[in-house]
Amino acid sequence: MSTTSSTPIQYDTDLGLPVVDEAAFRNVVGHFASGVTVITTADGDALFGTTVSAVSSLSTEPPMMLICLNRSSVTHDAVARTGRYAINILSAAQGETARAFARKGEDKFAGVPHTIGAHGLPLLTGALARIECVVAETAVGGTHTIFLGRVVGAEAGDGEPLAYYRGRFGQLEHALENAAYDGARRWVLDRRTPLHETIDVEAVAAELRLDPVLVENALIRLATESLVRRVAGCGYEPTPMTAELVDNLYDARLTIETGVLESHLERAGAEQVAAIRRLGEDVLALVPATAENLDAFLAVNLDYHCAIVDLAGSRQLTSTYRALNVATVWRETYTAEDWQRQMGESFLHRITEAVEARDVDAAQRIVREQIEFVKSGAKDVIAAHGGQV
Repeated sequence: MSTTSSTPIQYDTDLGLPVVDEAAFRNVVGHFASGVTVITTADGDALFGTTVSAVSSLSTEPPMMLICLNRSSVTHDAVARTGRYAINILSAAQGETARAFARKGEDKFAGVPHTIGAHGLPLLTGALARIECVVAETAVGGTHTIFLGRVVGAEAGDGEPLAYYRGRFGQLEHALENAAYDGARRWVLDRRTPLHETIDVEAVAAELRLDPVLVENALIRLATESLVRRVAGCGYEPTPMTAELVDNLYDARLTIETGVLESHLERAGAEQVAAIRRLGEDVLALVPATAENLDAFLAVNLDYHCAIVDLAGSRQLTSTYRALNVATVWRETYTAEDWQRQMGESFLHRITEAVEARDVDAAQRIVREQIEFVKSGAKDVIAAHGGQV
């Protein structure tokens, strides 16, 4: 099997064994498609839950299940204290539930239908299957504890399972399509194919280890988003980022974000608003953006605005908003000073304050100011590069 990159071999100082680079390891194991579960438990009146894919059946005589929980997780500590847990195997329609329980520091059960089972464990409504366990043994492996559970209750329903593949939730077929779309989009925005050159579908597919047909379909989708354009004859090439395209993309984002604020801010729940505040604080903690933290800065900044769009409760709308994000195209053209200027006059802090006050007019006004400020900076960079990037 060929690999797309190599890294220097490091050795564990205690065992003398080679240590695989963490980023490379995450990329490789991400190619293993798995089911998705939410592990839940209860400690008195307090409910705990976290999204986990490291789950396996262990034995049939007696029936046992194995789960792995990160020791930094509060759910890990609750399972360790109570000695019991439930495995909720999610259905294909529960991608948003998986994302909600993957987050930290919020009331994950708010708005999630659930019941308390016969063994006192929270069971998620709509799950494809639910398995209740009591802990029989534990073991430690790296950063995780392995809980071996004796099954005391199990039930299953009809439906399709939720799959997890290369960082995306969905039905397996959809997960593959999404992986192709995400990979092709990164390829285009990172300008792996220079402007005015045709994108090599086979090369993209080889790097992503996906069927070329999936990549071709992803490029068709990117064409509808104006990120690539059809070449006469056949094939696609990256669309140059121009002042006109900047207006189109950022104005579309503005329409979505201000529309959500107008329709949903006044009814926003306390947990949703608290999540927006936390993400805003996370963004500001990464300022000034540097070469070392730029990827994290861009990701968290996008998550902040998506949390506002999430107030609408529409996965499709949030997905559309994410698809309009082109910040990574500036990665090779912006300097650290450019990113610092793009933060402007503490826009995020002011937006957060308006959201917390449920002040729709103020939140919309500040978002408009931020978008105009960002567009102005982007157009300056485009002008400095001869009119296109």
